[in-house]
Formats: sequence, structure tokens, C-alpha cells
Amino acid sequence: MTVSPEDLLIDPEQATGKLAAGALFVDVRRPEARAEHGLLPTAVAVEKVDVLRSFDRESPELLADAADPDREIVVFCSSERGSGPVVQKLAELGYTNVTHILGGFSAWKEQGFATHPHDGAVTDA
Repeated sequence: MTVSPEDLLIDPEQATGKLAAGALFVDVRRPEARAEHGLLPTAVAVEKVDVLRSFDRESPELLADAADPDREIVVFCSSERGSGPVVQKLAELGYTNVTHILGGFSAWKEQGFATHPHDGAVTDA
């Protein structure tokens, strides 16, 4: 069964609940976007070109936090257009509990959820 990335969208409020519950947050924005707009607390940065290497469970470079295919994973980019292909790829790799944020990092920040400036200080937007 093919899953559409649109079927895997959650709103920022749902995402903050998943963050509090310990979901793995994966930031697939470009480094320049992270530097300019800030970071999400505890998110792991993975370049889109490195998704296969970081999440294929046969890869020697598999992220330790991604070893369990049932682990809850929330992917975000600047918008869902950037994260959609990544969640689709993760589903193809066998991850069963992956979602992405409607509106991406911009929506998260606009709703006032905690972010870190690139210098590491925590702020409430």
C-alpha cells in the first residue's frame, strides 16, 4: 500500500506533543535555513541527500536513534513540500510511525513553540 505524504501530515500542536513524548525529530532543512531561522530542541539534522545512508537499517551509518522501524519520527523542513519526499522515503524503508509537520518549521515557530537560535540559546518565539 502506497502512503501519500499528505496522509502523514500533523499540525504543529500535535508535533509538540510528540516531541514531549520522545519522538525523534529530524530536521532536513539546508544548513543555511537552520542558521538563519533557528533549530528545534533535540532535533537531529540530516541532509536530504543523506536520508538513505542515515535511515537504511543496513547502512553502517544508520542513526542509532533510527534503528527501531516502529520509533516515532517527525520530519520537518521549511515547509511540508520539503519534508514530504523524506517521509515517503522513510515509509518505503519500512518505518511505520513517521509524520511531518503541516507548514514545516515556519508554522512551528509562528505558533510560538520553543526554538533554539543557531547560537544554541533557547527562545520562545
